[in-house]
Amino acid sequence: MSEIKYRQIGPRLREERLRISMSQVDFSEVCGASRNALVQWECGDATPNVGVLALMSGKGVDVLYVVTGDRAGESEATLAPAERDLLQAWRGSGEKGRAALAAVAEILKTDA
Repeated sequence: MSEIKYRQIGPRLREERLRISMSQVDFSEVCGASRNALVQWECGDATPNVGVLALMSGKGVDVLYVVTGDRAGESEATLAPAERDLLQAWRGSGEKGRAALAAVAEILKTDA
């Protein structure tokens, strides 16, 4: 892989780490890597291996986006943990709970 492609992966990896609300320290722990390795990945000086990408995917990182720049289709696997929690709350709710979540979602849409 060329140096140019490494440089493109780094910012996308950082973007995904921030999207799932993880610090560098926590994210590097999840990946079984040092913080220094993560900094090198995010700077585009190196890239994570396939095993590390699989671990990232398990935490909600859109690995297709990190590697290619193309977003994967929305699926539960690509949701950040907080997004998964909301989905599970929706699925586990009764009629009143879903109505409350829908009302909050409407408020959030108008705040954007």
